Amino acid sequence: MKYSVLGSIVAVLMVLLSLPQNSWSQVQGIDGTWYIGEKPVSVEIYDHGWRFSLTDESGHKSTGKAFNEEVIYLPSENISGQIEMDGTVITWSDGTYWAREAFTGPEPPNLPE
Repeated sequence: MKYSVLGSIVAVLMVLLSLPQNSWSQVQGIDGTWYIGEKPVSVEIYDHGWRFSLTDESGHKSTGKAFNEEVIYLPSENISGQIEMDGTVITWSDGTYWAREAFTGPEPPNLPE
């Protein structure tokens, strides 16, 4: 009995150690300034492109992760974002938008239908 439990633990550990350390993907091109309407947000990518940090206009900082090249996640807000329009707009799961250029109104102009 001891050996079968120990063998099972060793087998599970071997499987876990063989998995890639980073199950998240890399995201490119989101670093720089984004706008929530007219409010700027600064994005900086680190950890080989799969993690990023955000700093809003108030200086509040948070971190995010990339699911893949088009979907990012902000754990602190529990929202995901879809990178759209050649990387010029992020559509968030809470219904908000970030754009590369400042905009007025509830959403950036020329959003895809």
